[in-house]
Amino acid sequence: MKGIYRCRDGSYSEDPEGCPGGSESFLPGRERVRISKLLAGILRHFPDKFGVEVDGEGWARIDDVVAALRRAGYVWVERWHIEAIAELDPKGRYEVRGDRIRARYGHSISVRVEPLSYDAPPILYHGTTRASLPSIMAKGILPMRRLKVHLSESIDDAAEVARRHGPDIIVLEVDVECVRERGYTVARASRKVYIADYVPPECIKRVIRP
Repeated sequence: MKGIYRCRDGSYSEDPEGCPGGSESFLPGRERVRISKLLAGILRHFPDKFGVEVDGEGWARIDDVVAALRRAGYVWVERWHIEAIAELDPKGRYEVRGDRIRARYGHSISVRVEPLSYDAPPILYHGTTRASLPSIMAKGILPMRRLKVHLSESIDDAAEVARRHGPDIIVLEVDVECVRERGYTVARASRKVYIADYVPPECIKRVIRP
């Protein structure tokens, strides 16, 4: 992941040449990845472990998150590091509103985050491992440890998600209208991620081997 630069006008950029009037290195790529992963864990899965209170809509105070990250060893982290990570996240994982932040999707804790819209393209994709295919074709795509099934707009994005779980991956092509006809919701959760309650096996139209 690219590093983040702070422009002299106060904005943030992954490209220093895109900053009018110059920039300074703000957050190296390696540290950006580490903090973003921990931030996702706190907001999506284990806020209590880090002493962060998350409300029923997924919101947490940014100052509480900063304090949690400092206790975890990132003693130099400030509020603006969190805001920059949220603003430039490539998949739109986070939302900042005033002094609060939340993850837009991916929760295993019980929260309710309204989708950005209920529009979706006719075909979406789900990345997984080859070992999971027999179970999926029998039972459909289940949320498993999360609240919702995650779907991607492109094969490449779905394959990227699948690679987190192992090298032997497949991508499943999902018929969105088929899912909706069976009474299940499909909605857009962020710039690149869609969510569904469940994908029945008959709505999986093709198995792609990247």
